[in-house]
Amino acid sequence: MNYPPLYLRKNSERTVRNGHPWIFSGAVDRRPKDADTGDVVDVFDSNQRFVCRGFYNKRSLIRVRSLTQDASCPIDSAFFEQRIAQAVEYRRSTDLASVTNAMRLVHGESDGLPGLIVDDYAGYLSIQLHTAGMEQQRQVVLDALHTVLSPKSIFERSDVGTRRAEGLKDRPTGLLAGEEPPEFVEIEEHGVRLHADLYRGQKTGFFLDQRDNRFLLQRLAGGKKVLNLFSYSSGFSAHALKGGASHTLDVDISQQVMLSARRNLTANCPAESKAELLVADIFPFIDELADRGPRYDIVVIDPPSLLRKHNQLKQAMGVYTKLNRNAFRLVADGGLLVTASCSARVSQDDFFQIVRRAASGARVRTRILTYNQHSADHPVDPAFPDGRYLKCIFARINR
Repeated sequence: MNYPPLYLRKNSERTVRNGHPWIFSGAVDRRPKDADTGDVVDVFDSNQRFVCRGFYNKRSLIRVRSLTQDASCPIDSAFFEQRIAQAVEYRRSTDLASVTNAMRLVHGESDGLPGLIVDDYAGYLSIQLHTAGMEQQRQVVLDALHTVLSPKSIFERSDVGTRRAEGLKDRPTGLLAGEEPPEFVEIEEHGVRLHADLYRGQKTGFFLDQRDNRFLLQRLAGGKKVLNLFSYSSGFSAHALKGGASHTLDVDISQQVMLSARRNLTANCPAESKAELLVADIFPFIDELADRGPRYDIVVIDPPSLLRKHNQLKQAMGVYTKLNRNAFRLVADGGLLVTASCSARVSQDDFFQIVRRAASGARVRTRILTYNQHSADHPVDPAFPDGRYLKCIFARINR
């Protein structure tokens, strides 16, 4: 099948040939005449040699999202079935199924399907369609998911800001196919019972990307007093209690998420006196608490992304540094700070600099116990560093 052609400026094809899936507007020499936003186009270099085939968007800074560099590969139902099957087989080749019944099955560009997120919560699929091209292929994607997975249901959570950058409206949250999911889907990871809120929860219902870091905390939390800031639905504290923590205090600004939090904590520690919940704005709360104490054996700080645009990096790093400086002040001598950033625009080097400056400002000596990224079901394509968004440091403190 022939697709409308798009031509690149001289030497603009190198990153794409090396595997990066995005072509920006500045690299385009001649736009396709017969293609609209969401259509599939063929991309050629300045010498009219084929480069890739991908989704076109005339409204976005990312003009093309590459799907394949194989000129003989049509973008049809068989293509989507094969890519989804490959993504699922990758997860099956890991040990994930032995530790959890909830995982990401399709991770956008890293699985060769830009703009598609598919998370599996005990057989209930929760999906996001981020891009105009994937939106145009909506029914093909749904059919492919049914063919490959035969899920209990497919639920949509395409209520993300990236759609607006693509010129798309938010889609209503709701059931697309199959049975209605329960209000809270019970899932399990590493022996911890948790509940995903597909209707109102963050992302597609739960933060699956922090699974490995939660489990590491479980193994380190025995007998410890834990402070969990930006706690959301208390996944870290549920693991800490499973690991034998003596007490947890979870703090989040949202009253709504506290219902999920209490459900998760009670499922793993019936003694409510060991698990305390507090609704508060973290920024003034941590300022005050750092000044008056007490100190905790483990402090977890996992804020939402504080960086939406490239020109906000300096400001965001200042906020991250202040948060972490106060968090360091709350850690007891010999204790542990678990700190994370989910912003792709904050690089690994940036994050290490934040931790270094924060430790210096708090006048503590720190050693990195471990540096982790997202779990294995959120794979990273080495040609696509933009997909390496989550950074998590476990740091030991001495005063």
